[in-house]
Amino acid sequence: MDVALINPLITQNKIYGLFVVGSDRPTAYDPMDMTFLQQLANQIAIYFQDGALFAEVNRAKSEWEATFKAVRDIIVMIDPDLRILRVNQAAVEFCGLPEPEITGRKYCDTFCTVSDIQCSSCVFYEALQTGDTINVQRRLNDGRILEMYGYPVPQENREMGIVVYLRDITERLKMQVQLLQTARLAALGEMAAGVAHELNTPLAVIIGDAQLLLRSTPQDDQRYSIFEDIKTCGLRCKRIVRGLLTFSRQEQYVFQPLCLNDVVREALKLVEYHIETDNIKIRQELDAQLPAMNGNSQQLEQVVVNLLLNARQSFDHENDSEPMITVKTGYDEERNQVFIRVSDSGQGIPQEILTKIFDPFFTSKGVNKGTGLGLSVSLGIVQKHGGTIAVESEPGKGAAFTVYLPPSHGSDDVQEENDTI
Repeated sequence: MDVALINPLITQNKIYGLFVVGSDRPTAYDPMDMTFLQQLANQIAIYFQDGALFAEVNRAKSEWEATFKAVRDIIVMIDPDLRILRVNQAAVEFCGLPEPEITGRKYCDTFCTVSDIQCSSCVFYEALQTGDTINVQRRLNDGRILEMYGYPVPQENREMGIVVYLRDITERLKMQVQLLQTARLAALGEMAAGVAHELNTPLAVIIGDAQLLLRSTPQDDQRYSIFEDIKTCGLRCKRIVRGLLTFSRQEQYVFQPLCLNDVVREALKLVEYHIETDNIKIRQELDAQLPAMNGNSQQLEQVVVNLLLNARQSFDHENDSEPMITVKTGYDEERNQVFIRVSDSGQGIPQEILTKIFDPFFTSKGVNKGTGLGLSVSLGIVQKHGGTIAVESEPGKGAAFTVYLPPSHGSDDVQEENDTI
């Protein structure tokens, strides 16, 4: 008769199985054998328990790591000395370095642009002392803006200091500023409509009276030239009012056939007075045989206005003897694109910032002299038209911005509104 000894594998009131010892021959087990086998069964049960706990820990670790890596915003774990312990995949992509080269470095050397002088008052040290969550914004050298949250780890875990959560909010802030600009343009449109209504009536009277006086005055009369000046200035004021009214209607984004020469002329009507009052000459080189293109004239006028105003601000009037801005249009056969080039003889753009000038919020104009969105918004408009902006500059020798745009397919030369330049 076969003999078997069965011991349950139990530990902490949990059954993992049975431990069976048997023989095909008649066998007698003494109490010491049974005690040994019972102890062996207990050890096997503990082994199974440890294996189950290890598998559970591994599963939890895998789930945590998958979650950590899946978060698309930046997560950085740092110790009390602000050295990086661990980063997620978004942080690796942000830094452009492999993870082993990031871990162990100081947080401020990788994700912060604050000067060393301010490091002693770092908000992280304050958070470590108080245990309170922090929330600040940081602007990087490349113009990007990060929103930063710091979550101090409980004191019992002394190896870890703070879990840092970073989110790139550059585009969100850009959209907010653009919404504000849109609101301002809407207000400008309402004011322009009111101004146009108020000015058009007296301008019509001035122009009409000047025309009546011209008809009744011989050309050899010395007053004739005065009446001619009154009529010319009245018509110019009327064009300026009409241009402001058209320019402010930014909600109309319909693409229509147009000529870039007309876009340039309308833009110049808005800003040439401000440029010429700074004793800056404007030279126009407009190609009369320019192919037509499809686009929104108001948006493209905004691009040209931005480029002209930037060119105006590029001069150091104490050192520039003959400041000049040149506006040129043409057709690039190699690219098969029409272009507008705005060049100046100003101070030029330093090479170290040349790659950053199209970044949102980047500006070299100083405090309260610009939002840093002019070129960024202009590039966005040009890209919506299927084009691009190229820049050439040499310090001390001026800069040139060229807007390249695709012509209409199979288009002939467009008839310009005004054949004189």
